[in-house]
Amino acid sequence: MRQLAMAVMLSAAMFPLVASAEDWVRLDGPEIVAALTSRSVVYEGGQTQDFLPDGTTLFGEEHGKWKVRGDLYCSTWPPRHSWTCYAVEVMGPDLRFIGEVGNITVGRYNDL
Repeated sequence: MRQLAMAVMLSAAMFPLVASAEDWVRLDGPEIVAALTSRSVVYEGGQTQDFLPDGTTLFGEEHGKWKVRGDLYCSTWPPRHSWTCYAVEVMGPDLRFIGEVGNITVGRYNDL
């Protein structure tokens, strides 16, 4: 479950103009990098995740790694060494991470 919460969001200024405020917009690789780098996301329940530019991600006291592969956000958390990847979508200040089996985690920028 923690893996699901390890994900992110993009500001409204970066949305395509054709998208309405009520549509989730899927991000491509460069958009995911822009959406997450040096950002902080808070999830339901109040957990916060920070995405540092060096590829470190912080979730409470835990330190993991994050990167973008193709058009997916990927993270790994010790003691595991495998990467788990998610599609990323935005709608307004909200982000959602969609796992390979359709699991969804929603967060909101904490640094706006």
